[in-house]
Amino acid sequence: MENLKNVEKVDKKQKIFLISICVIVAIIVVGLIVYVITNNASENDNENKLANMYEKMMQNETYSITFQLSDNNKYTVSRKSDVANIDTYNNGSHTTNIIKDGNTYLLMYNTKRYYTYQNNVTGLGELSNQLNKIIQSQEPERGQEEVNGKNYRYEEYKGISDFLMNTDENVSEEDTNTRFYFDGDDLKYIRTIMGDKSELISVDVSYDVDDSIFEIPSDFQKG
Repeated sequence: MENLKNVEKVDKKQKIFLISICVIVAIIVVGLIVYVITNNASENDNENKLANMYEKMMQNETYSITFQLSDNNKYTVSRKSDVANIDTYNNGSHTTNIIKDGNTYLLMYNTKRYYTYQNNVTGLGELSNQLNKIIQSQEPERGQEEVNGKNYRYEEYKGISDFLMNTDENVSEEDTNTRFYFDGDDLKYIRTIMGDKSELISVDVSYDVDDSIFEIPSDFQKG
């Protein structure tokens, strides 16, 4: 009987020991998971999302990006390798620049006419060159801000006003900053900050471009 009691005591000690080991292992595993998650979050916080977007744009040189201040003030830049389309609505005026074959074709929708500017491809890489120049100019400040009821991460670049659409504003580059707001990896808004004023535009990015937008519509006449 005494031996049986001793065996039970040993079994209890072994169980307690095993439980303690399991608890310690669990604590270590949880600690490692927390460390990895925290470390990854820290790395993501320092990730340059604008640079990542630029790299994705340039992988196949295929992208379409719409910048919109209002229904009457917006423009879309679409590119597919060596052709591009810049479609602009500006206070009731609708124009399109099609860049292809080494030329730029200006389409005027109010007259249904187009004009040819030979040996001019300035607009082909204008947007990508703009973005690359901004990225290379400095390391952005990072933060979070609520825009239209949703929280976004942003990257802010000092002395930048490239995406200001209201050109009536008096702008001093020294007092102007630009914030790029991201939902995950997707650019959603750009805010140009001018002292105590600012302009917010919405952004829609796609990497799928329809070839038909690079053709001059059949109902347009040469001007």
